[in-house]
Amino acid sequence: MRFGNLKPFVLTLVFLLIPLISFGQQLKEEHPNSAVYRDYKPPDRPDLIRPGDVAYQLWEGLMLMRRANNGDPAAQEELGFRYFLGKGFTPDTVKAAYWIEKAADQNMSIAQYNFGVFLNNGWGVQWNPFKAYDRFKAAAKDSLPEGEFAYGLFYTDNLVVPRDWATAYHWLKIAEDAKYEPAKKVIDEFIKRGIPIAPDSARSHAAVHDTSSRASGQPIEPLYLDYGPDTSSHVDDLTLLNEAFREGNEKFREALGISKIFDKGAESDTTAMSVIESAASVGSPEALAVLGRCYERGTGVPRDRILAAEQYLRAARMDSRHGLALLLKVVREKGFAQEVETRTKAGDDDAAFVWAGLTELGLDNRLLDSQAFNLLQVAANHGHIPSLIELGRCYYTGQWTPRDPALGAKCWERAAEYGSRDATIRLAAAAVIADSNATDSSLADTIRVLTSGSGDGSSIAQLALGYCYEHGVGVAQNTPRAVRLYRECAQRGSESAYNSLKRMYDRLRPKGAEFNVDSVSNAGS
Repeated sequence: MRFGNLKPFVLTLVFLLIPLISFGQQLKEEHPNSAVYRDYKPPDRPDLIRPGDVAYQLWEGLMLMRRANNGDPAAQEELGFRYFLGKGFTPDTVKAAYWIEKAADQNMSIAQYNFGVFLNNGWGVQWNPFKAYDRFKAAAKDSLPEGEFAYGLFYTDNLVVPRDWATAYHWLKIAEDAKYEPAKKVIDEFIKRGIPIAPDSARSHAAVHDTSSRASGQPIEPLYLDYGPDTSSHVDDLTLLNEAFREGNEKFREALGISKIFDKGAESDTTAMSVIESAASVGSPEALAVLGRCYERGTGVPRDRILAAEQYLRAARMDSRHGLALLLKVVREKGFAQEVETRTKAGDDDAAFVWAGLTELGLDNRLLDSQAFNLLQVAANHGHIPSLIELGRCYYTGQWTPRDPALGAKCWERAAEYGSRDATIRLAAAAVIADSNATDSSLADTIRVLTSGSGDGSSIAQLALGYCYEHGVGVAQNTPRAVRLYRECAQRGSESAYNSLKRMYDRLRPKGAEFNVDSVSNAGS
């Protein structure tokens, strides 16, 4: 995908919450006194029946169902949650959503929150983030910390309502004051990235949290974004490693003795380096950023700032959150421009690739566009894989040359023959977009390539899979899954994924000023 706009992309600062079951358990342990996380205990439990008896479980389920049918909102919410978890009932998200909505319609705050999550993720109901927003708003107005947290987050991503940092801070601060730890983490991230929250001048966030009347079910977490480049001048090693770990595959996780690779005096970890290089070859922007730092520092590989710039440039091409800032740091070093020129004239294909890339980004004005394009062609003729991939992108997009997808495909096919999985994934992504009317069976191999690539960290594969599920190309159409893939890809910095996500939101967008997000620019905070 093209990376030609140097203006900072939108800084959305909310983070992706941890998996469902562990999330509830973790918060339960962290907040033992919160009514939201208490285990549900049905009233009038007969002491003569042991909890482990099958008869007791059947009786408990029957009593719960009876109370739910009689309109008890606490029983309805608990029954929905049990259907969701498969606790005493066959797992059924449709029935879970049905009963939780029943409780929510009776203005039960935790049910409002939980049903908002169902709507926001398309679990058992049609995906509708605008109706989810209304439910979270109701929970927030009822002083539920989880609702305040979720409601505040809606004001950060400019998808449902216009971005408003002051309003976001207002509700997040209320949740933080109620000892809701996720809210504190987001506020800390606000401060870290310099978001203008102006806490001293922000509206009052005093609130009373009466948990005595709340239901005892565990809330279910929504899925939010954390995307856009971090424009801070310093990107620390731990940030790069954490992001690579989060987006990496299982091998990446297993190799994360990797967290020590930048420690002074630590021995070279060849296994970790191999995993990083493998993930980078797939097209993981996070792995490319880490690999660039390794070359910049001389960690596990010979120090080489040209190779460092190459990895950072490749990461920036895929909308890495930090790629551009890391590239700029290296480019501004004394003597770097001369080193690029000297090595290029000596036939160094890596330097030629970097010089061409810097020319396109406007970071080096010593070459004409035609000269930069020629550098790529020469390096590609030598079999230089990054140059072959970049040259293919030029033909696909019409950068520096008339648009010619067939020539672009040939460049990627050649790179794939040299063993580039990144090129193979790009060919697969191009195939599903070009042949959106193909049958599922004819695209089976292509979908497998994208699924495998997405699992191994390729942001391009993740974006293409989102397209497939949105439009039903090669797979059954699945809007919630498309939304999730786009969200995860946007979280990693992809502007294309964000735009795809916004397009899906716009199809459902209600009329009215409250939901008009076009008045807020996504080009900055």
